[in-house]
Amino acid sequence: MAHLLIIDDELSTSWALAEGLSDDGFTIDTFRSAEDAMDWLKRGGKSELVISDLRLPGMSGLELARKLSRGRHAQPVIVVTAYGSYELARDLSRAGVVECFSKPFAMDALRRAVRRALAASARPRRTTAATRTKATVRSIAPRTVRATVRRKAA
Repeated sequence: MAHLLIIDDELSTSWALAEGLSDDGFTIDTFRSAEDAMDWLKRGGKSELVISDLRLPGMSGLELARKLSRGRHAQPVIVVTAYGSYELARDLSRAGVVECFSKPFAMDALRRAVRRALAASARPRRTTAATRTKATVRSIAPRTVRATVRRKAA
């Protein structure tokens, strides 16, 4: 089963999230700061998804999401926060956050979001526009050649 990281400076929140998600068979490690989680990853720790509080001591959940959206530790990030706004949602989306939950939230909704994010990250990456264009050209070209040959033969 997938390995999740939960990052929250409130022990009661970390515990509740870990308990709720471990029932689904996930392996879970909890951290009280984003720096501790990043150090763990840099030392060779592996995870498939991060659930982070937005406001943390030191590095924020937003900064963490920016770091985890690219590079060798890239993985989906879900943010939970008691502070939400349109601007925050925009910034989180730009940072690559896949979901944002306002506290309090329903554990079932978080479970569904975790499953969606893990399923999406397991899918092959989407092709680039250049690859799609080449594929389209290759698939259209034989039909075009056959139609041209038929017209010249008629």
